[in-house]
Amino acid sequence: MIIKNCTAFVNDEFQKMDLRIENGTIAEIGVNLVGDDEVHDCNGMIVSPAFVDLHTHLRIGQEYKEDPQITVEKAIRGGYCAINVMPNTVPPVNTAPMVEYIKELKKPEGFSIMVTGAITCDGLLAEIENMSEAGAIAISDDGNWTENSFIFYQALKYAKRHDLLVIDHAQDTVLFKSGRIYEGQVSFQTGLKGFPKAAEAHAVYRDGTLNLTVGAKLHITHLSTVMGLDTISFLKHLGSHITADVTPHHLLFDDTAYLEYETKLKANPPFGDDRDRKALIHALRSAEIAAIATDHAPHSEPEKDQEWEDAPYGIASIDTAFEALYEGLVKTNLVPLEILLSALSTRPAQILGMKHGIAVGNNANLVFIKENEPHVISSCMGAKNNPYVGKDSSAKIMGLMLDGTMVYKHAQ
Repeated sequence: MIIKNCTAFVNDEFQKMDLRIENGTIAEIGVNLVGDDEVHDCNGMIVSPAFVDLHTHLRIGQEYKEDPQITVEKAIRGGYCAINVMPNTVPPVNTAPMVEYIKELKKPEGFSIMVTGAITCDGLLAEIENMSEAGAIAISDDGNWTENSFIFYQALKYAKRHDLLVIDHAQDTVLFKSGRIYEGQVSFQTGLKGFPKAAEAHAVYRDGTLNLTVGAKLHITHLSTVMGLDTISFLKHLGSHITADVTPHHLLFDDTAYLEYETKLKANPPFGDDRDRKALIHALRSAEIAAIATDHAPHSEPEKDQEWEDAPYGIASIDTAFEALYEGLVKTNLVPLEILLSALSTRPAQILGMKHGIAVGNNANLVFIKENEPHVISSCMGAKNNPYVGKDSSAKIMGLMLDGTMVYKHAQ
C-alpha cells in the first residue's frame, strides 16, 4: 500500500510525502513513490503517529459505567493505538493474574493495552515484582496518593530494579479530604468546600525528593497547578528524574466552570484558576509538561445526575479529546498543532518506552486528520460524562491504521 500526497508529521514537523506500507510496517518514506501497490491518495490530509494514552480507566468489574470493549472502540475512534490502564479496577490490579487478565482482553490486532499495577494492597506494598514479570509496565495508586513515605520509597526502588514507570497521583490525602475544589474565589462563591493547592505541590516535592536517591522513572500525572509546576522545575534542577502530563480538561477549563455546578466537569484534581490554566498551556508549549493524558474516567448517568457533592469525579473524553483540544488550543493560537500532536503521540510513547513514530521499520500505526472540517463533536456510545459533546470543532479524525490495516474510517 502507498499513502500518497499526505502531510506527514515526522520528527515533530510536517512534511509532504508518500508512505509505503508493507507487512504492517512503514517500508519506505519518500516523494513520488511508485509501484504496483494499492494507492490511497491522502491529499489535504494530515497523517500523524497514532495517539498513545498514558492514563485510561477501564471499568473492569463496573461495566455498568462503560464496558471495556466500548472504551477500546472509543479510543480507536479518537485516534489512539495504545492505552495504559490504571489499577483501580474491581478487583484492583495488585496481582500478576489481574495483569495477565487485562493484557489478554479482546482488542483489534495492533491495538496495545498496557497495564499499570498498584503500589499498595491493603496498606502494604503490593506484589510489584510478580506484576512486572506478568507484563505490567508501570505502578501507581492512581485515585489516591501513596501516603506512607516508606512504602513509596520502597516502591521507587522496586520500580528502578524492574524498569517500571511510577505514575504519581500527587495530592496530599489529608489536605484533599478537607474539600472538593481548590480554595479561592470560586469556592467562596459556590459554597463548595475548598482545599489548598499546596496539596499537589507538597506531594510532588515529597515524591521527587525521595526519588533523588533512587533515580526511578517518576511521572506526575494530571498536573493542575502553578505550584505543582514550579515544584517539578525545582526538583529537575536538583537532578530528580521526573516527567509530567496534563489532561485535556485542565487545559481547556478553569475553576469558573464550577459556577454552573455541572457534574460532567467534576474531576480530580479539580481545575485551577485562569493563572493555573495558562501556566499549564505554557508548560506544554515549552515541553516542561511532556504529554497530554485523557484520564478517561467513565461513569453512569445516574451517578453523574446526583447533586454535585455526591457525584463521582471523572470525565470520559478519549474519543473526542483531539477534536476538543484542536478547537480550544490550536484554533485559538494558544498551542501549535505540532506540539499538540507530539504531546498526544510520540512524547507519551517515549515516556512508556514504546518505539513509535513515522519512520522506516516502525509499525504503521497512523491517525488520519482533516483540518477545516467543521462539525459538532459527538460520542455515540458508552458513558455520557463528556463535556465536549455538542461543542463545535473544525478538525476531524478521519481514520486510524493499526499495523497497516485501516480499523476505523469516519463515515462521510
